[in-house]
Amino acid sequence: MQPSAPDVLNCVDEPIRVPGSIQQHGFFLLTLPDYEVIVAASENSQRFLNVPLRLVVGSKLDDFFEREVMSAFRFHKKICAHGEDGLGTYLGTFRIGDNLFSAMTHCIGPYRALEFEQQESVVGPETMNAVITNFVSTLNRLRTEQELCDSLTRQFSQLTGFDRVMLYSFDAEGHGTVLSEINNGRLPSYLGLAFPASDIPAQARDLYVQNTVRIIPDANYVPSPLVGNPSVEPATLDLSLSVLRSVSPIHLQYMRNMGTMASMSVSLVLDGKLWGLISGHNAEPKLVPYLIRSACDMLSRMGATQLNAFRASRELEQTRHFHSIQRRLLTLIASEPNYLDALGEHRDVLMDVTNAQGIALLLDGSVRVAGITPPESTLHRLAAWLDSRPEIQTFFTSHLAADLPPELADLAEELRPAASGLLLVRISSVRCRWVVWFRPEVISTIAWAGNPADADKAKETLTPRASFGQWKEIVRGRSREWTQMEIDSAEDFRAALTTISLRRAEEAIEEGEARFHRLTQALPIKIFTVDDDGALTYVNDRWREAGLCPQGNWFEEPLLDAEDAAGFGERWEQAVQAGTDFEAELRLASPSGGPERWNYLRITPFQRAGSVRVGWIGSLLDLTERKERETAMRMSEKLALTGRMTSVIAHEINNPLEAITNLMYLLREEFSRDGNAGTYIAMVESELERISGITKQTLRWNRETSDVAETCNAGAMVDEVLRLFAGKIRNRQIRVTITGDRSTPLRGFLGQLRQVLANLVSNAIDASPIDGKGTVIVELLKEAAPDGTLIQTGFSVCDNGRGIDAATKARLFEPFHSTKGDLGNGLGLYISREIVERHHGRILVETAPGEGTRMTVWLPA
Repeated sequence: MQPSAPDVLNCVDEPIRVPGSIQQHGFFLLTLPDYEVIVAASENSQRFLNVPLRLVVGSKLDDFFEREVMSAFRFHKKICAHGEDGLGTYLGTFRIGDNLFSAMTHCIGPYRALEFEQQESVVGPETMNAVITNFVSTLNRLRTEQELCDSLTRQFSQLTGFDRVMLYSFDAEGHGTVLSEINNGRLPSYLGLAFPASDIPAQARDLYVQNTVRIIPDANYVPSPLVGNPSVEPATLDLSLSVLRSVSPIHLQYMRNMGTMASMSVSLVLDGKLWGLISGHNAEPKLVPYLIRSACDMLSRMGATQLNAFRASRELEQTRHFHSIQRRLLTLIASEPNYLDALGEHRDVLMDVTNAQGIALLLDGSVRVAGITPPESTLHRLAAWLDSRPEIQTFFTSHLAADLPPELADLAEELRPAASGLLLVRISSVRCRWVVWFRPEVISTIAWAGNPADADKAKETLTPRASFGQWKEIVRGRSREWTQMEIDSAEDFRAALTTISLRRAEEAIEEGEARFHRLTQALPIKIFTVDDDGALTYVNDRWREAGLCPQGNWFEEPLLDAEDAAGFGERWEQAVQAGTDFEAELRLASPSGGPERWNYLRITPFQRAGSVRVGWIGSLLDLTERKERETAMRMSEKLALTGRMTSVIAHEINNPLEAITNLMYLLREEFSRDGNAGTYIAMVESELERISGITKQTLRWNRETSDVAETCNAGAMVDEVLRLFAGKIRNRQIRVTITGDRSTPLRGFLGQLRQVLANLVSNAIDASPIDGKGTVIVELLKEAAPDGTLIQTGFSVCDNGRGIDAATKARLFEPFHSTKGDLGNGLGLYISREIVERHHGRILVETAPGEGTRMTVWLPA
């Protein structure tokens, strides 16, 4: 790469790590890792080794170097075998031919690079020790960063002897400012001047961090290209760690423009970043020995450590300061019921959290300010922009006009006088709440080493600017920079406020949950919550006491009646999609096997701020007692109507019945008592007597007025009842048996007791088989005390029919519930139980499917 290279190459694309050449103050060899065969060499190696280049590449090292040099190579090879190889290693100073060389080595991929740098004399170790010792003792006396920079610059100048040595640091944007300078007058002074960031491209900055020392002994050198065997491509070799690496032609042109024929720089690296450079310049070519450069590098590292110590001390002091302010402020607001109101009352203290000159609290549309702040109307516009950017949590700038979007240029101009610097934090993730600190515009003058506009043009091509005269720029629209400590303090304060807010929110949530739990537990109904899938998320004790499952989907509850639950899942999906209430009446089985209970179900959605549905809350209200009352009322009305109708019917039947009875009496007188006609007339009279008995019983039961308790013989009552059903028994060929003591006394309203027995006998006859195998057993019962005193008496009626299942048995005594279809009205057993209970007795049912039925009536003796 010659100085006359084309001037259209972009600096950021320049291959400064792989120049394919070296400088002329030494030669370069590339070997295999074993230090044996040379696979590439610099073209000038033939001059230093006095061997043609074609004989260098491919030869062995020991063909050119004496035993002392090879011993150093082999010793280093042994060190590398133990994994102790560094980035670059100094092997020693050796005489090769007529010249003295410092030998260095480092790895390039799978190869070993050997560099031999020519020097005039040997640098003794005592010089190095004296330099390090003196500087260490000097460090103990330094108290400020400026003192340290001056000391480093002075020591660097003494070691190297350059005409001008300067130390400059870089700001956040990469611009450099000369902080210290030693100058013997042969070169212009740049103390206090600024250099634009474009003077050092990003890739060069990265290289300064990786390889901290660079030497250019002669700005007019002609690069010596690298030549390799067919397996090595010199143009691809990374020479980042090389001490002889050829440098950018644009930098050489800069040096010539500055009147500098030699230069050397040492990096100041803090926390892995390039903080600054110590740069030496000379009006004439000058080579500084490798060990002296190493001493300068050591001094810069020690200086960087001291700079870190100064920074840490300063940051510690600032941390204490900011923590003290935050503790004071948080103490003032933490105990207040409304911490935001308390925050507004202590705005003056809040300003000190970031060392700002103004403060604004933007809280849900309201503005509270202190110090130097923009107009309130401008702050409302700022708040509107912030509210439209929910991703912003922390924002800071010292050049607001450059960091706001172009469409807000007018807002930036309104803010500029009082708020060119802005630092803000969001203090609520769901509300429009911000704390904004302000710094006013600081109008300043920057003295540049040349016009920065020329530098911007220079960075586009390899044509450097030729003038480095002082150029001043008046800078507006900027404030004093926010330090990292100030930014951290704002974020720490935001975190503390968030903690307070979260604690208050947690307390509110806990209070709300406690209130919700107490309310749901106090209510006498079953309360539950579900998500959109219908999965239960909470149930109260009433739910659990009902034996309902506390987890799973509510519409899959095992106790839910299957008939009622049919379609609930589909209906629930529709309600969720529409966001509407879900309502239904349903039956729930009893976990203990008792009767089902009716419930009214209602599930309604509940929401949080922003109309976002977060779940559903439901209730189950037991309707069983209400339905039973409604059913009882309907039954009572129906029974009353039935009673009135039966009275009318019985009365209406009784009149023609008496006429028919009288006619049958007259008809008997017309026929002889012998023969079939007399038999038929007797049968008709018997049936008429039975009908008359039924109507009289019906009328008597309905009136419930004139009956008087009597005692009768149970056997006689049975005979009387069986005569009523004689025809039916005969027609169905049923065998009726009477067991027990026929003299068993029964006491009560005899007509009503006869009606009970008649109902039981009628049911038994209807339930018995009709194929001639039907059996009905009427048993007369009595129970006596040990002394023979009767306790209770009664009767039972047993059939050998199909029996009754559990579900039917549970409803036997319900009015209008009949197992006979159109042949029954469902009142017989209901009336029978009513009669028995009026007599303070009890009626029992013993039955099972396929085993017949036994109905027993017990009455007090």
